[in-house]
This record gives sequence, structure tokens and C-alpha cells, in this order.
Amino acid sequence: MKQKGQATKAILANGLKNLMRQRSFEKITIQQIADEAGFIRSTFYNHFRDKYEVIEWIFTEEVLRQGEHFFSQGQYRQGIRKMLEAMEADKAFYVSAAKIEGQNSFRSFMFRSFCSLLKDILQSRATQPSKLQHLFQIEVLAEYYANAETFVMMKWLENGMTYSVDDMEQAQWFLISVSFEDVVKEISVKD
Repeated sequence: MKQKGQATKAILANGLKNLMRQRSFEKITIQQIADEAGFIRSTFYNHFRDKYEVIEWIFTEEVLRQGEHFFSQGQYRQGIRKMLEAMEADKAFYVSAAKIEGQNSFRSFMFRSFCSLLKDILQSRATQPSKLQHLFQIEVLAEYYANAETFVMMKWLENGMTYSVDDMEQAQWFLISVSFEDVVKEISVKD
């Protein structure tokens, strides 16, 4: 039964994605999503609370799930790359989704998702108390890196994904794996 529910969610999600290629998210109604997917309106509500939850489901299933396996294996750079590739595979949708603003903005959902993912990674890897534990609790570290990841991803989306996945992977990895001092040195080097 769960597989049927997931299949129905996927059909509804594809309906929303198709509509978002034609018009802005704000102008799309639940009835239009249901019609596009070939369902009645009540079917939508059997699977999702609202259209924002559909966006969350799409991002979770298409992007986060792509990176989770690699993250769980400690292959963080590969996880980042898989998430970038997943977004690039449906560029029009994600560029459109990035424009969703307000209380349920795409940015805020992305941040919460990354924060949760990073918190899980940090908790699973923490074997002993850090010397700086009183300053940097796992939640604080997860928020810090989630903010950075969200910022970089949103800039990429807001600029129409004009940079390649290779460039974005390299930039993101550089920003999360080096110190601020290293960044200053990198931008100060003269050829």
C-alpha cells in the first residue's frame, strides 16, 4: 500500500512540476495540480497538506535522497555532486521553485532540510565530546553549515544555474572544507 501511496505522490508531484514550467507557483491551485495528474481534488489531500508540501516532497525525494547514501558513507563531496546533478536534471523546475518566497519559501525549506541532514551526520559521527562543545553544539554546527549550503545553492538557482555542476561542486567543497584564512589566501594570490 505504501508503494501505491508513493506512486500517487510522484504523479501529483509531476503534475505540479509540469504546471510550474508554464506558470508561477503562486498562481497554481490544488485543483489544477489534481487535474494535471489525472486525479480528483480529494486524492491530492489524501497525500499532501498543501502545494508547499509537494515542493518539500520533490526536493526530499529528488535531491536529498541522492546525497544521503554518500553522506552516510562519509563521501560528502560525492553527496554534494549527486544533489547538484539531481537539481540540474530538472533545471526549469528548481529555478522556478527558488522563486517561492514568504513563510513557506523554498530557501527556508532547503535550509531546514540541510540542517536536519547535517545534524544527523554530525550526531552519527560524534564519538567523543569536542574541546569546543560548550561553544559549538551539534545543532549550532548543523545550522552554520546548512546556512552556507543553502546560500550557495540558492545563488546558483537564482542565477539560473549558469555555472556547471563541476564548478558548483568545486566551489561548495572549497567553502566547506577550508578555513576563512585559506579563502583570503586564495583570493589574494596574484598570478
